[in-house]
Amino acid sequence: MLRSVLFLINGLVFIQFSFAQRRLTEATLHYTVETAQGDSATQALLQGVRYTCYIKGVNSRLELESPMGKESTLLLGKTGQAILMKDYGTQHYLTKMTAAQWQQLNQVYEDATLKITTDTLRINGFLCNKALFQFPDGTSRAVWFTTQVVPIYREFQLFAKKVPGLLVQYETTLGNTAVIFKLKELNYNPVQVALFDVPEDGYRIIEWEQIEKSKGN
Repeated sequence: MLRSVLFLINGLVFIQFSFAQRRLTEATLHYTVETAQGDSATQALLQGVRYTCYIKGVNSRLELESPMGKESTLLLGKTGQAILMKDYGTQHYLTKMTAAQWQQLNQVYEDATLKITTDTLRINGFLCNKALFQFPDGTSRAVWFTTQVVPIYREFQLFAKKVPGLLVQYETTLGNTAVIFKLKELNYNPVQVALFDVPEDGYRIIEWEQIEKSKGN
């Protein structure tokens, strides 16, 4: 009898957890971008800056848009290929990267150590846990993530793809400015397949080797 009661309780806990957690396979995520220092002058410079993630299966598209233009990254899960696009007025640039090149670019993130703390915070309706990333150069970043929504494919979370949930708030830098990205809206409407098409015309092709070579100069 006792064994039956325990089985029933465990089953109810599992059912409750299953309903509380949602697997994320297709959605649009809208993030606000705010200054980490809180000063009004820097925040004024960030007016009109938006960050959007489009997720569809194993593919994702990341867009950072400002009044000056837009930078987009396509991450194609089946091949591991990454496509970098920059659109500034009449200037359009495109770089194709293999899976190996993309991994090389993000190796510092792969080498980071992750520590999940006991701190919790509710952000825009999501119950979040705090995690800290320690990088080989001694720097660290704090992130807040939720396990209420769990992406199946987390490559779009870049440096924080190791966290066991969805990024809701995190620290990073834009140029030399420390900023905070915060999830404002999570939209589950279908995402257009065309967002993951690689442009064939209208872009100047910049080879990855050219970018690497320019870093050394």
